[in-house]
Amino acid sequence: MAFARRLAILPGGLGGLGSSIGKKLRQQGARLAILYAPFEAARRNQLLESTYGRVSGSDEIRAYECDITSSESVQSAFKSLDKEMVAPSSSSLADRSFPSILINTAGYVNLSDMESTPPEDIMKHLTTNVFGPMLCSQAFARLYFAASKFAGSSTNPPPSGRIVNIASQAAHVALPRHSAYCASKAALLGLTRSMASEWGSRGITSNSVSPTVAWTELGKKAWGQDDVREAFLKTIPIGKFALPEEVADAVLFLCQATKQDSSGMINGADIRVDGGFTIQ
Repeated sequence: MAFARRLAILPGGLGGLGSSIGKKLRQQGARLAILYAPFEAARRNQLLESTYGRVSGSDEIRAYECDITSSESVQSAFKSLDKEMVAPSSSSLADRSFPSILINTAGYVNLSDMESTPPEDIMKHLTTNVFGPMLCSQAFARLYFAASKFAGSSTNPPPSGRIVNIASQAAHVALPRHSAYCASKAALLGLTRSMASEWGSRGITSNSVSPTVAWTELGKKAWGQDDVREAFLKTIPIGKFALPEEVADAVLFLCQATKQDSSGMINGADIRVDGGFTIQ
């Protein structure tokens, strides 16, 4: 399978787009390290089972509590998954997973008029949508570089590294009452380009995917009312919301690292899965 023996790390992988991406990666043979927020701890097992089936005791899927806005929490989570899933000192190759994929899916959005957006809400957007992905990407890069020293050779190099950040159409256009969200997602695109520039020569490509409204449970809750839904659909040229599976397919394409390496020359790019919303 395309992602066999490769470890995919997913901050935010317990719900929404993260779970759709995680399921597709798992179907293609990837092992998963799910990073979930502290507020999800009480429902962790329920969310894991509803998304991925029975995973108790599995070596293929493990979950780690992690506040992505805390450097200490991120370091602790990556240390644990390194020990349990990567284990470069392990004597058994079968027990090892190569950490080659990071999907930054965790995010935050709250709507408010710009002039009345509280400072603490501005900071929550920035810390969750920019600072968190940067901390996780730094930890992933260090893990990837370290694991590369134990795997492969000049004739059989380790798998390429792949970082995909989930941005938004809000990174490209101004949306009403989304000022802090727009700013944070635009910053995420700049961060992605910097990662691509610094780490591309060291084996890791970095890209982003910018969806329109995705028809997740959260999307249905926000846009499910008939008049609200129809009004927004008129702004999308193809006239429909993005399905989570469509966003996941774009992410999986960017993660490919086969012998053909079909996405290997895509670095620092943004794929807009928005039905043409941002071209108007």
